[in-house]
Amino acid sequence: MAAAAASSLRRAGWRLWRGRAVVRCQLYSPQRALQASAVLRRVSDEQKKEPFASSSQQQFDSHSADHQPEQEPQGPRGPRPSYTGQGGQESEDYESEEQLQHRILTAALEFVPEHGWTAEAIAEGAKTLGLSVAAAGMFHSDGSELVLHFVSHCNTKLSELLEQEQKLVQLGEAEKKPTDQFLRDAVEARLRMLIPYIEKWPQALSILLLPHNIPASLNLLTSMIDDIWQYAGDQSTDFNWYTRRAVLTGIYNTTELVMMQDSSPDFEDTWRFLENRVADAMNMNNTAHQVQSTGEAVVQGLMGAAVTIRNLAGLNQRR
Repeated sequence: MAAAAASSLRRAGWRLWRGRAVVRCQLYSPQRALQASAVLRRVSDEQKKEPFASSSQQQFDSHSADHQPEQEPQGPRGPRPSYTGQGGQESEDYESEEQLQHRILTAALEFVPEHGWTAEAIAEGAKTLGLSVAAAGMFHSDGSELVLHFVSHCNTKLSELLEQEQKLVQLGEAEKKPTDQFLRDAVEARLRMLIPYIEKWPQALSILLLPHNIPASLNLLTSMIDDIWQYAGDQSTDFNWYTRRAVLTGIYNTTELVMMQDSSPDFEDTWRFLENRVADAMNMNNTAHQVQSTGEAVVQGLMGAAVTIRNLAGLNQRR
């Protein structure tokens, strides 16, 4: 009972620490909501006036594929309009603002390598869905929603991969990995998702470090780290619970920085660096001095990361 109570208090403390800073990036001020509604009406009006051919775009995940625009049998007329019946009930064709934003952001990822994490990429994504470029006005001009959308999707994909691996172990179809190998493989799998966008990733990190994006990006980072440790089988109920997550956060952030500057084939130097850092962490004794050193190292690493990211982003802009 005591261990269970300690575990509950520990997890509550971790969630509270994250929750203080978390602000959902999708929440809008009244002015922002009015602007989004105006854009939706404008897009709908343009769809009624200008027929166009719908294009089939490969979607980033299965959720967005469920909302692909369908071609009308009588000719290319684009997505069917959303409307509300006289009784106030939504029709079967209704698409919420959140669903539309998800589709646009997912389609925009295809254009990030060319346009970066920008409103231009979002506008191009909207065009592939048969929407007006005015749909980009639903989002902030700094590309924040696009980056956060990508990070959130990658975290979800990693969680699904880890859950699938766990099921295989439970069914006896795969052997349980040692903790160090599991952590290394999980972090590598997550970082490999950045490869298609690696040239533009310094820009993405600089956007995530903007003051208004820090709460959401911090929440996404800590959620990912927590998921990795949970699937790794972490059952600690003492201060080690916090320490392990702080250490893995530092490993992920520093490996990410190494990856952005790595020119070796298939990022071999990055994975070697990751392997060494995980080995160092597993060999670390849980003494008070080392816990304090770990906390200081994480803070210094994050501060150094901010400077490095800013420099890298500046170099990319000058190219």
